[in-house]
Amino acid sequence: MKKIALLCCLLACVAMSAKDLKDNFSGKYAPATVGNKVCERFIEVPHPNWGADTTPTREITYPETCAWLGALRYAKATGNKKYLGQLEDRFYPLFGAKRRLLPGIDHVDHNVFGTVPLQLFQLTGNKAYRSMGLWYADSQWLKPDFKNWQPEELIDQYLADDLSWQTRYWIDDMFMITALQTQAYLATKDQKYIERTAREMVSYLGKIQRPNGLFHHSPEAPFFWGRGNGWMAAGMTELLSILPEDNENRPVILESYRKMMDTLAGYQKEDGLWAQLIDDPEVWSETSGSAMFTYAMIKGIRKGWLPKEKCEPIVIKAWKAIVDHINDRGDIDEVCDGTNRNSDRGFYLARPRLVGNMHGQAPVLWCATALVEK
Repeated sequence: MKKIALLCCLLACVAMSAKDLKDNFSGKYAPATVGNKVCERFIEVPHPNWGADTTPTREITYPETCAWLGALRYAKATGNKKYLGQLEDRFYPLFGAKRRLLPGIDHVDHNVFGTVPLQLFQLTGNKAYRSMGLWYADSQWLKPDFKNWQPEELIDQYLADDLSWQTRYWIDDMFMITALQTQAYLATKDQKYIERTAREMVSYLGKIQRPNGLFHHSPEAPFFWGRGNGWMAAGMTELLSILPEDNENRPVILESYRKMMDTLAGYQKEDGLWAQLIDDPEVWSETSGSAMFTYAMIKGIRKGWLPKEKCEPIVIKAWKAIVDHINDRGDIDEVCDGTNRNSDRGFYLARPRLVGNMHGQAPVLWCATALVEK
């Protein structure tokens, strides 16, 4: 009888360990239920934050870009041809009547738009998308021939070190640059894209990661801002997902990622989310950064970078908390407004808290995709 009991216990443990992460969620928490709702919401919303047709200076912004990329990946992961068609239809006017909405190639927040046509190329094979996306990716490593915000001597130094001339050492950059360059690698299989972004990431890690594994917004803004750290967590995740095992920079990046995830595990609040300033549990819970951390952990569990037994309960609690903040329309609330760096702590605490802002919609789609993809 003891042998039978032991065997039953072992079989139960095997079954538990074999259980897929997404199987922990059902009903309104089911990843496909959430993903469909948020993807459909993205499709029905016109380009936000760009103003009326009579405002030619406005353009598609990076939060929409990140949500668009997430929606395309979700459509691919679920095999939803309807969504893919609708998301591609959203792009067609940018070749013609709405071309003026295309961002420039003068800043990380603008260049990241190239991820969308590069993803479309991978899904459709249309080389026009590939050409447009590579224009954005290649321009980050070519000396600009237009007036810009970066001193020329600094541009020359960065390029000599094989870094992007758009380097700023702000944590946001390590999603914006990384997502674009990794997409260029996936679209071309050209090693230069993956190698350059790995070097860029290591440079940033050496400059701005703190001893506890988290990141200040920038050297001039010594605060552990939630979404800023979310960009870094997501950026490392994007890169590690495709960086070859034998890449010389992979061990450094993986160690930094694990260090960050370990610290984040200790700062999850009772409500399942993370605070606007991560290390202050009394500060309001912010959803966009929380969703980015959740995405990074989902991928880490699936890829074997993180211990499942420790991180799965964190993800389950976080995902349910995130979904509880999504309304019937598919909009998530408690999203921090777009935030410049600042040396005043009060500035971060007083940021507007938005509903349905693309900063929040995007990582919800990333999480849903990471949960449903095989």
